[in-house]
Amino acid sequence: LWASRVNPALAYWVKKGNLEEAEASKIRLLSPFDQVSEIFKLESQGMFCSKDLSKSIVYSVAPPGTSQHLSMLALDVNEHDDSRVRDVLAEHGWFQTVVSDLPHFTFLGVSENQLSKLGLKKVFDGERFFWLPNL
Repeated sequence: LWASRVNPALAYWVKKGNLEEAEASKIRLLSPFDQVSEIFKLESQGMFCSKDLSKSIVYSVAPPGTSQHLSMLALDVNEHDDSRVRDVLAEHGWFQTVVSDLPHFTFLGVSENQLSKLGLKKVFDGERFFWLPNL
């Protein structure tokens, strides 16, 4: 998924004249892990790499090696629109934690009444609740 955001973004910013082709080529040749810092540098200059190119790439995809899915702490649920499914998942410690990724559920392993004690706050968005860091 990382490359599916990086490569089109690099092509876009080159075509727009914000990025030299040589710099884009250098980034493409890096390993995905090594691309992360370079992509964040571009984004600090306003050259965003999300799917719609308007925000950070991390709104679209986790940096290589950092996905909660890899450690089996997250899963994507096709039936995420069904409140009954969300309720069953919550009974077993799975909660929605990413507002921009509706199918994504994170295993937090505790009951809902304990989440605020873990530094999370309940946020209502789009007719459903998410548990986000209370920053």
